[in-house]
Amino acid sequence: MATDRQLHIAVLPWLAAGHLTPFVGLATRIALLGHRVSFLSTPPNLPSDNHLPSLLHLVPLTPSVHAHVSSTSELTDSTEHLRPLLRRAYDSLSGPLADFLSSAATPPVDWLLCDYAPYWAVPVARSLNVRTAFLSLFGAAVLGMLGPPDELISPRRLAPEDFTVAPDWVPFPTSVAFRLPEARTVFGPAFGPDASGVSEAYRFGVTVRECDLVAVRSCVELEAEWLDLLKDIYGKTVLPVGHFPPVAPKESIVAASLKDWTGAFEWLDKRAHGSVVYVAFGSEVRLNREQVREIARGLELSGLPFIWALRWPNGLAEVLPEGFEDRTVGRGMVCQGWVPQVRLLGHPAVGGFMTHCGWNSVTEGLQFGLALILVPMIFDQALNARLLEEKRVGKEVPRNDEDGAFDGIGISETLRLVMVEEGGEGYRARSREMKSVIGSKEVQDSYVTKFVEHLKSHRPT
Repeated sequence: MATDRQLHIAVLPWLAAGHLTPFVGLATRIALLGHRVSFLSTPPNLPSDNHLPSLLHLVPLTPSVHAHVSSTSELTDSTEHLRPLLRRAYDSLSGPLADFLSSAATPPVDWLLCDYAPYWAVPVARSLNVRTAFLSLFGAAVLGMLGPPDELISPRRLAPEDFTVAPDWVPFPTSVAFRLPEARTVFGPAFGPDASGVSEAYRFGVTVRECDLVAVRSCVELEAEWLDLLKDIYGKTVLPVGHFPPVAPKESIVAASLKDWTGAFEWLDKRAHGSVVYVAFGSEVRLNREQVREIARGLELSGLPFIWALRWPNGLAEVLPEGFEDRTVGRGMVCQGWVPQVRLLGHPAVGGFMTHCGWNSVTEGLQFGLALILVPMIFDQALNARLLEEKRVGKEVPRNDEDGAFDGIGISETLRLVMVEEGGEGYRARSREMKSVIGSKEVQDSYVTKFVEHLKSHRPT
């Protein structure tokens, strides 16, 4: 079969905004290289088809099990128990996936690019002569700490304490590990079976073990040693695909959404270059009242100008410290609801990013060369924070060893170190260096091009 024929690649992400968005990003880049891409998801989670490449096709898959919510972004504190039921509904897509792969004959699907959650997708694809690549939206260090597939399917590490040190398969010194309060939070949900019948770790393990290759959202400039480790412990091809950073939408597309932000951008235009810290914690982190108040205290004590994207269900007045907005008027802005994050991060006045260390947010910050103030909250974020501090692109806010709590003084001191103090220049310089990698269209596109060339030369026969 000629290797220069247009590829047909199907992509299947998990139903979380933090997974759907980067899958769209990579799918779009592949389509722009001239290959047909079928984006598979449930109808409510398909992206808008406005301004997508013509070779990117949206394919609805309808689950046979009703889940009451359609994505993790709809989960709240009171409905978090529905997360395993959402996984069970997602698992019922195996039949619709098989139907699509068997019927897509013009041209046939060459590769299925899937997330970690559909562990059942690989055997479905293999039975229909479709090759499979697992696309990890987690960095290589996180995958390396999780370990070989067997350690995920039948783990030897059976207590939270086991995750507070680097495992024996990591051959180099590293500070990347959970702290005990973090490990306690992650261990149960990750390794215990839920209502779907399997654990998150099991999904990871089976997907990695069964796929033909592993693609990692990372680059050698940031995680070379971890990418090499994955090749050893997986025993198969591991390819970095870059970070596919998001780009700010065109003015004509988002003019209506941005009209309410004119004042904010005018305010930024008056600030000194690199003086403002942007604060945001993503779509799935739910700060508690005490955390919000300590962040507010830290911002106030720091004396730095800031923009804070804060979600709180009953309005900001209920949770912010009394008088906080009055005391910081003119110096800071607290915004609720939708925020044009990429545009804010890209403004020349913004010099730092206080983040929960989700891999999407890390990419968005580093593409603009912003120094990071690290406040990991859930999932893989603690491991990301250790890696980023080890690589000198950010500094983590100090936490209590017993319960993982942080306070306003620690936030203030870390903010000032990273943003303005002489001792933080190394973080600022290293972050600026990463801009030339993660913020470079040429560098990032080269990773995608190499990945697609590999898919072309290893298509099914």
